[in-house]
Amino acid sequence: MIVRRSFFGNALWNLLGAILPLCVGLFSIPFLVRELGVERFGLLNLSWLLVGYFSLFDLGIGRALTRLLAEKIAQGQDGELPNLVNTALVVMRWLGLGAGLLLALLAPWLAGWMRVSPEIQDEMRLALWVMSLTLPFVVLSVGWRGVLEAYGRFDLVNWVRIPLGISIFLAPVIVLLFVEGLVPVVISLAFTRVAGWWLTRYLCWRAAPFLARKGSVDRALLRPLLSFGGWMTVSNIVGPLMVYADRFLIGGLLSAVAVAYYATPYEIVTRLWVVSGALTGVLFPLIAGKFAVDRKIANGLYERAMKVLFLAMLPVVSIVFLFAEPGLAWWLNLDFAKNGYLVTQVLVVGVFINALGQIAITTLHGAGRADWAARLHLLELPFYLLVLVYAAQHHGIQGVAFAWLLRVVVDTVLMTFLVDRLMMNPEGFFQRLIGSVGVAAGLFWWMSDLTENWSRLLLIVLITVPCTILLFKQARLLGLETGKLAGLSGTRV
Repeated sequence: MIVRRSFFGNALWNLLGAILPLCVGLFSIPFLVRELGVERFGLLNLSWLLVGYFSLFDLGIGRALTRLLAEKIAQGQDGELPNLVNTALVVMRWLGLGAGLLLALLAPWLAGWMRVSPEIQDEMRLALWVMSLTLPFVVLSVGWRGVLEAYGRFDLVNWVRIPLGISIFLAPVIVLLFVEGLVPVVISLAFTRVAGWWLTRYLCWRAAPFLARKGSVDRALLRPLLSFGGWMTVSNIVGPLMVYADRFLIGGLLSAVAVAYYATPYEIVTRLWVVSGALTGVLFPLIAGKFAVDRKIANGLYERAMKVLFLAMLPVVSIVFLFAEPGLAWWLNLDFAKNGYLVTQVLVVGVFINALGQIAITTLHGAGRADWAARLHLLELPFYLLVLVYAAQHHGIQGVAFAWLLRVVVDTVLMTFLVDRLMMNPEGFFQRLIGSVGVAAGLFWWMSDLTENWSRLLLIVLITVPCTILLFKQARLLGLETGKLAGLSGTRV
């Protein structure tokens, strides 16, 4: 079939794939908190995190598969695609089985380590065993999704992503209407993961029928898959460890109730990453294709994407920051608002800064320098964990939030600096970017003193209007630039 590619068309599909499940989650989470109780809901959050973390044990092969497929498709080497896909998926199948076995073995220790009520420990252990059975399917889904992304079929990717994301919230709600407890909820989530794997594979075969023919395992293809994926593996392990460590340390050092007070705002504000995720998913193959050919064009795409993201997120982040406390009180209850509003404010500033860092790391990966990002993550990890433990023990969940913010600031500054050196940019974009982020941070600090609703609303208008005007201009320029690169010509699938 012939597929017409559009940067913002693909980005819109990615955005819908993240926003629609979020809308369902906004209405489902209060029900889940009420029916499960705060402690069990905190454990459900940890179950989601564990599956997300262990699914990254694909050695970066999913990302490498996307990159290699995109190159071969562009070069017209269709005959090599079945072997490449089959080689990658065979390796990922074994990695998924290994990840599931590891989680199953760790389940008793994790259930005992968490500070939960004795009667809930057995539920936690059984829930982890159930989730371990789904990990092979989760890992394989990453590979099949990588195939669709290589073809630019973000529409098909999100045909799976949207119902799967909705089911993460809706399946537990339906189950709790008939039965009680954490284990039935986790079983329902396991069924959705298996269904997601089957549907993704089916859509791959539909988009590229020749992939349904089983290829052979080509040992020669292992080296290019593993060479790029090797450093991706380091980031895939260390990066999520830094992302998820805060909630696990809160559970181990404080309580499962504290996890709920911290994780619930976290789950909401980090959904703002849907904007950066929508852009980076489409940006990655563009940077990979242009960096080796014309570094100046690749740098232009990177800078334009940074500007678009900054302007798009600043008004939204400002609204969340200003209305964190009344928003939590309205959505959940006064208790959550009292314990979680400061955490929400700190985390949403970190989400804004980290979103810019995601553009930078995507550019590094697209340029083939996954090793730079991985080495930086390895350097950050021990210092971050030490700060995190100290913050949790002495300052509770608020201290953990500030430690997380400090890490993402350091990470983003260093990532953008590396991109600046990589692109050999003489125009000082790095300095202008850091200066703009510094001004935004100062604005957030000043916002924290505003108490009157009229002054908050006025400030939001003053931020939103100029950002919107500039955003349309930058988005139009980015669309024109990417449209020229793609030629808006059909790509044969």
